Amino acid sequence: MAESITLSPTANKATRYQELIPQIRALISDESDLVANLANIAAVLKEAFGFFWVGFFLMKNEELVLGPFQGPLAC
Repeated sequence: MAESITLSPTANKATRYQELIPQIRALISDESDLVANLANIAAVLKEAFGFFWVGFFLMKNEELVLGPFQGPLAC
């Protein structure tokens, strides 16, 4: 499992996404747990782009429920 990501320091947003895709695939390839994978993806995206909040909502029993995220408290 990778413990860091590598990005071109002067790359634009589109290039950063293209650089991240294979790294995220490698990061989650050996893990079968959905929550663990979503948590790592949120962390990678927040680190790579400096987003304020990155996270996922999961559908459970026909209701959206907060899933893994990075950032301040969520609703």
